[in-house]
Amino acid sequence: MGYDIHRLVKGRPLILGGVSIAYEKGLLGHSDADVLTHAICDALLGAAGLGDIGTHFPDNDPQYKDISSLTLLTETCRLLSDKGFRIVNLDTTLFA
Repeated sequence: MGYDIHRLVKGRPLILGGVSIAYEKGLLGHSDADVLTHAICDALLGAAGLGDIGTHFPDNDPQYKDISSLTLLTETCRLLSDKGFRIVNLDTTLFA
């Protein structure tokens, strides 16, 4: 099961599942802080026994500063494919 949490703050865009949502606050984070996409990446990596999102995309690495989480998801899918995994099903729950 993937999990992610970020704090809402002023001055940041709110992005959930790659969709930008008009709101006065957004999620604080090193990347775009898309909690839904981060949790999906985390779930996929964990199910494949490949660690977690922080292992592959550390928040202290400048190359991931403000990166789109959809880019991280694309890379996660490539990692899984390279190891012979195939995504068959995905289920998510978002608490707001």
